[in-house]
Amino acid sequence: GLTESENEEEEQMWNLSFYKNEIVFLPQGLHIETLLELWWDNYEVLEENHSYIQWLFPLREHGMNWRAKPLTLQEIEAFKKSTEVMERFIRAYQLMLRFYGIILTNQETGELERAENWAERFQNLNRFSHNNLRITRILKCLGEMGYEHYQVHLVKFFLTETLVKETLPNVKRSALDYFLFTVRSKQKRRELVHYAWQHYKPQDSFVWGPHDKLSKYRPRSAKSQVHQTVGSKEEEPGRKCDDSVEKSQNPSLEEDQEVLIKANEEDTRERLSESVSEGGDGEDEKEALFTQQEENDFSSKAEAQGTAENDCAKESKKRKLDANVADDIKSGPLKSPPDIEKISRNLGECAL
Repeated sequence: GLTESENEEEEQMWNLSFYKNEIVFLPQGLHIETLLELWWDNYEVLEENHSYIQWLFPLREHGMNWRAKPLTLQEIEAFKKSTEVMERFIRAYQLMLRFYGIILTNQETGELERAENWAERFQNLNRFSHNNLRITRILKCLGEMGYEHYQVHLVKFFLTETLVKETLPNVKRSALDYFLFTVRSKQKRRELVHYAWQHYKPQDSFVWGPHDKLSKYRPRSAKSQVHQTVGSKEEEPGRKCDDSVEKSQNPSLEEDQEVLIKANEEDTRERLSESVSEGGDGEDEKEALFTQQEENDFSSKAEAQGTAENDCAKESKKRKLDANVADDIKSGPLKSPPDIEKISRNLGECAL
């Protein structure tokens, strides 16, 4: 919601010029390349100098150093377009992390872990509270530069150290009051508040979110894992099947099975009619034909099962249909003269 006025001073892009190594930070500063090289692990200078932090991590508002220039939207876009500038920005972030006893282990994700000298650096962080203001500035700047995922990991790191491991008691209040609410992603911010509530002691004194909503809240990552587990169980062979889904996924298989069933029925009826027309009641022939039909049906089922092993619903339908067809053929009045006449007419009267 910050408004920007257009004037010649802002058009010069002071922060961008500093990150391009064209100017020194003010007052009495250095070029950024010199700073990143000479001040690496120079913890005393990083602690006592109060002019550089506004230049390394500019914001869209004035800080304590009035010689520093507020960041502009135009500068933010220019920062993001320059590979050289963004590489220096990450190096500046790593410089300050190391000063606080933290290491950036993955530049893609922003994951963090304690440095080897974390105990010494944490002691300094607990002692000098002005570093809490610096961390808030760093978090805000990360959000401006498009590193919102870095924000999440840094806030989570401090919540863990203050609430779970209890190594930074003097940072706890700032982590809850300020660090948490610099995270731009609403979803991630809610997850972090929920995480803080889970580990806050005593939990009933937590004032950074309503307890009734926090008790019911489930992080989206946890929800997705539950859905994936349920989905994988439903897809196992022998589990519940959905006819409509299976049909839409394998329409050709369904049609092939129907054609095969109809062909078996027609072949059985033809051969029965031939046996009746040749004389005799045809019971032996019918029994042999039904046996052969069942074998054909069984082989067709096996083939279909090999093609779609999980298609339990369609197999059930097919078995029912085969049984109904067989019952109709067995129970039908095939011996009656009208039926024999119809069969003979269909065969071109060659049987009479």
